[in-house]
Amino acid sequence: MKTALKIALQGFLFSFLLNSFSASAQRLYFCKAVTPEGDPMGLSQFFPISEESISISALVKLYKHAEVEEVEFRIYRLLADKGEVIISSVPFKVEANWMWFWKELKFFETGSYKVYLYAGGENLICSETLDIYRE
Repeated sequence: MKTALKIALQGFLFSFLLNSFSASAQRLYFCKAVTPEGDPMGLSQFFPISEESISISALVKLYKHAEVEEVEFRIYRLLADKGEVIISSVPFKVEANWMWFWKELKFFETGSYKVYLYAGGENLICSETLDIYRE
């Protein structure tokens, strides 16, 4: 019994570590700006909107070269009664040898959002959520 429990626990830990590594290998970050070296400035998942809109830098870090010439940011609004509702789709030209890049995304309303990054049509690269709130 102890051996079975030990094996199950080791399997769980291995699975957890593998998923943690995979999730961190390609990542989408939201920030106020990006340095020339590709580091986020003002990193957050919560942003205040005080005017008609807010621009947020979406920084993408890849574990290997992009290997594509265009990616697409798909922005969904998270609504309690309807789930994910697409707000916009933003294509972005990249170079195949890039391992990081960023794009300013504009938001016009308060709420919770999820941004997906796709390459080659339906190849999901990564996703992340953020919240826009009234100042």
